[in-house]
Amino acid sequence: MAMRCSFALDPGLLEQIDQYARDNTLDRNEAILELIETGLARREDDRLLPVRPQRSSEELDNLRRELEDVKEVLTELRNEVRLVHHTIETDWIKEAKGVPFQTRHPWEFWRR
Repeated sequence: MAMRCSFALDPGLLEQIDQYARDNTLDRNEAILELIETGLARREDDRLLPVRPQRSSEELDNLRRELEDVKEVLTELRNEVRLVHHTIETDWIKEAKGVPFQTRHPWEFWRR
C-alpha cells in the first residue's frame, strides 16, 4: 500500500532533483522515488555514504528558533529597564517626599 509523504526541500536540492528528472525523462515523483531507492540500495551494500550536509532550511529553522530566544530575552530586558526607570522617576520626580525617618534627623522627632 502506497503512503503519501510530505517534506521540505531546499531550492538547490529541488533543482538537482528536477535536473535528474529532466536528464532521465522522468517526472519529479518518479525521480524522487528512484533516488531514494538508489540511496537505500547503496546503504544495503554497506558503502560509505558522505556525511549529510546541513540543509539551508534546517539552518533557517535553527536561526528562527535562536532569534525567538533573543527576542524573548530582549523583551524581558526591556520590561526590566522600564520598571527600573519608572521606579527612579517616581522616587526622584513625582513622589519623592520620602518617609519621615528618611527625611528628618533623629532629634527632630524628639522635639514634639
